[in-house]
Amino acid sequence: MRPRSLRFHELTRTEIGHWAPETTVVLPVAAIEQHGPHLPVHVDSIIAENISIAAASQANQEIPILVCPAIVYGASHHHLIYPGALSLSTETLLRVLNDLTDSLVSSGFRRIYLLNSHGGNEECVRLAARELALRHPVIAGAASYWTIAWEAILREGRAASLGIVPGHAGGFETSLMMALHPELVQTDQLPLPLQRSIPTVPKDPAAGPLVQRHGSWAAIDGYSDNAGQANAEHGKLLIDLINRAVAAEFVRFHQLL
Repeated sequence: MRPRSLRFHELTRTEIGHWAPETTVVLPVAAIEQHGPHLPVHVDSIIAENISIAAASQANQEIPILVCPAIVYGASHHHLIYPGALSLSTETLLRVLNDLTDSLVSSGFRRIYLLNSHGGNEECVRLAARELALRHPVIAGAASYWTIAWEAILREGRAASLGIVPGHAGGFETSLMMALHPELVQTDQLPLPLQRSIPTVPKDPAAGPLVQRHGSWAAIDGYSDNAGQANAEHGKLLIDLINRAVAAEFVRFHQLL
């Protein structure tokens, strides 16, 4: 037996109360911010919602799982130098995550997973999961979708041809958007290649030391690499492997408890 919908918000209070104790619940965490001159500001939210539902649909063959409405606002203060950002401070985002995960516990959930799609949220979602498991007798997980799928992305050699992974509004994200919502990609506005070297091997931003430089986003005009390298076919392939990797992570996580 499974909930009649994967979408938390389509169920009644009675259904949620019934399923909560045995169900993994996913809370997607995203952002609203500029993505260059060619992509809409809700790229991260679109990607988070699509991956969460697609991966949950696959995982649902093995486990009961629900997906909450995405938190579309994230920690995007570094994008406030451009129009379009609706940003929360990291302190506010952490409080929001704490309040919402506490609410899920109040509904009876004991397996709660924060799936992130925005680099600026990385530390907050991990800290929120850690603190949740200290406050309540639950199992909490948190990761960015690209970190979960990292090994699969590396094995798929064509990802390297797209530029930095995940980057920001570059070849990788633009390819995903071409696969998910091509009508939202303004191909006539693709930015010119940046006049600097771009790594040919993707680098997981969650790995290694963190180095931040004041003014760096202005210096690169708000995008990380050449979106002109984007490819819809590669985007579809990447979305498929990401969905499968995230689905496997949901199943693994569920079986820990």
